[in-house]
Amino acid sequence: MPVAYKNNQKELLAKIKEQYDGAPLKGPLRVEMVLHGEGRADIDNVVGAFFDTANKVLWEDDRISIIPELSVRWVKAKKDQSVWYVQISQIGEEQEELF
Repeated sequence: MPVAYKNNQKELLAKIKEQYDGAPLKGPLRVEMVLHGEGRADIDNVVGAFFDTANKVLWEDDRISIIPELSVRWVKAKKDQSVWYVQISQIGEEQEELF
């Protein structure tokens, strides 16, 4: 991993721990993210970096059986106004049948 990525991951982990000091959550969970920023990164890379950093801190694991629901929205903002809002909710055991 590049040094800049590792440094960003450490900074993000510190911010997560400032706001959450409980045990890792058990699933199933719904994660909703609203990202305000410049929009220079691929969304899957941003979400992946967040999930990698939050793993074993916010939730036990980021397997699909633990986090079966994910919503991500991006809002254009200047770099100095960049902010991420993340909401994590416990969901019921029943999953909607799609077929």
